[in-house]
Amino acid sequence: GPTPPEVRAARMKAANVPAPTEQEIQRIEVAAPESAPAKPARRRRVLVWGHTWTHQPNPYAEKAVEILGRKTGAFEVVVSDDPRLLLGDRLPQFDALVMNNIHERDPFLPEGFRALDEERKTAVKQFDEAVKQSILEYVRSGKGIVGIHAATAALQSWPEYGEMMGGRYTGHIHQEVVIRPEDPKHPLNACFAGKPFTITDEIYISGEPYSRDKVRVVASLDLARMEDPHKRPDRDYAVSWVRTHGKGRVFYTTLGHDAATYWNPVFLQHLLAGMQFAIGDLQAETAPRP
Repeated sequence: GPTPPEVRAARMKAANVPAPTEQEIQRIEVAAPESAPAKPARRRRVLVWGHTWTHQPNPYAEKAVEILGRKTGAFEVVVSDDPRLLLGDRLPQFDALVMNNIHERDPFLPEGFRALDEERKTAVKQFDEAVKQSILEYVRSGKGIVGIHAATAALQSWPEYGEMMGGRYTGHIHQEVVIRPEDPKHPLNACFAGKPFTITDEIYISGEPYSRDKVRVVASLDLARMEDPHKRPDRDYAVSWVRTHGKGRVFYTTLGHDAATYWNPVFLQHLLAGMQFAIGDLQAETAPRP
């Protein structure tokens, strides 16, 4: 089930993961756009899933998504770390699933799994497999999934997840970067207004199964305006991309590590557009451009 509030607070404290202050929440509120780029076709609900204590940005990401949905009216938000909500009899009630900086190898297994007896281990493994198959079917059937920042660093032993998301974490840089909207007319790039965008954040370097034959990169590092990090011989540093998986829609952005990113108006507009794409309200081209 969901982690009790007092346990969540204790784990966040132990991991030195702070919750946003009231002042920071107000900054997110002010920076969030007044309206969404697309009108919802109907009442929309999204599930923001993840354990808040596993990575510094998690509490900020869930708060930002909550504010985006409420302020613009684009969707309602349910925040939870209850893996039962990911099963096939519950997940379809949501129009999109947001993987909130999932930073664990096996986030659907309980803490203390290794100490369980064999009978319980078998039951838990069956539950874990059911959750994974539910997520795959959910997206393949026409729903949406959004990956924020560390979403590609998780579930390393689940190859189908990496294929669905479009790439895996293989390293990072943390510095001021310049981002180039590769297709200025793409709906997810409206926030950039056709101009390079400078921000300080942690940028993931994507590796297999990442390929421009499989995803449509909408934004990348602008190496004409910044030094090559020398992390990929092909100099291909994707920042955000979209793709289809079956009938479903996938949006991933590496942005979203630093707390200040969540009160950056450009990032919030980009995230909102990506979420509306995943939901199905914002139509956008997904054909790869090798």
